[in-house]
Amino acid sequence: MDDWRLRGQEEYLKHLTFYKVRFPDFWIKAYAEKNAFYQMISTEAHRFVEQMRRGEEYLEGEKIQHFWHEHCEFCWEKATTDKECVFYCTKDMRYWVCPDCFKDFKNSFGWVEKDSTELFDEQE
Repeated sequence: MDDWRLRGQEEYLKHLTFYKVRFPDFWIKAYAEKNAFYQMISTEAHRFVEQMRRGEEYLEGEKIQHFWHEHCEFCWEKATTDKECVFYCTKDMRYWVCPDCFKDFKNSFGWVEKDSTELFDEQE
């Protein structure tokens, strides 16, 4: 397949399960439950604040959500916690794919799609 978005991802994204995530709902649930997604963002936020020698006020309440964003592994579309959007992520939340790229590559990469509620259930 000749597609500008393909840059060797078949080496690490074949035959994976992806969880369909809807923002900001995914973040709201993560913040309320302090689940693995929240913990990942919180860790990144604390590390950033410490490295930049910023005050703890940057970590108050939901402010930490603004420390996180990801890009689609194929087209680099941006996912953020505060913008209404849909993305697909792996269980470890390492790889993120936008809906268009997910649709375009789902069959050729052999992906399985699950809902984000299963992601929360499996991590608890």
